[in-house]
Amino acid sequence: MAITIGGSVGLNGTNNPDDVLAVKTRLVELGFAFITADAGMGPSTIKAIRLFQAIKGGLTVINPQQLDGRVDPNGDTIKWLQAANAPRWMRMPAGSKAEGFVNDNIADVADKHDFGTNWMADTLTATGATYRDEHLATNPGAALLHINDTSLPEGGDTPAHKEHEAGLQSDIRLPHKDGSVGGIVVGAATYDRNAMRAMIKAFLKQKLARRIFLNDTTLISEGLCHHAGGHDNHAHFEIKPPARE
Repeated sequence: MAITIGGSVGLNGTNNPDDVLAVKTRLVELGFAFITADAGMGPSTIKAIRLFQAIKGGLTVINPQQLDGRVDPNGDTIKWLQAANAPRWMRMPAGSKAEGFVNDNIADVADKHDFGTNWMADTLTATGATYRDEHLATNPGAALLHINDTSLPEGGDTPAHKEHEAGLQSDIRLPHKDGSVGGIVVGAATYDRNAMRAMIKAFLKQKLARRIFLNDTTLISEGLCHHAGGHDNHAHFEIKPPARE
């Protein structure tokens, strides 16, 4: 994407109108549609820049002390805005039985945690396909991979999670042996560890897979996931950014 700026844009930037318009136009093109493509500078634009910076930096929390909220000429943020694989902000895919996964947030209109990066969307879609081919094909009664929370429509802080702020993390509901999901912990008799193991292995085969939190001591001992507080009743899938192209 050909985008050039003569001066800095954002917090404490020079903010020449033409430069602001160029940056905001590119962000809107990339799906950060909670701002408008105009020459105005304000808190929502700085918020969008910080969200973009958190994404390309692989951060899970948008911390103003780590993110300057500014696009500098020849800086890393402008290079990512120009990149062929610049992150796009989007609603997570709905999924289907045929795809091996479903997004429960799509059906739950009251829960808005169904936005994130195209990197996460592509990874979840590929994970569902791998799980379908490698587990569901021989275990047709097993649960589909059910996505729960990713991030809010504008990213940022959410009272439901300590992280999940930059569209790089999604929660996965625990599968039951009868093919249903959710409402249990890893110690429940109805928990389908074989299906969960297959979901995790499918995710770890994806090139952007970073880490998984799930307090299943058996799967932890197998090197498939890590312990984290609050992760007895769901798994947490997290990705890393790709190399810039």
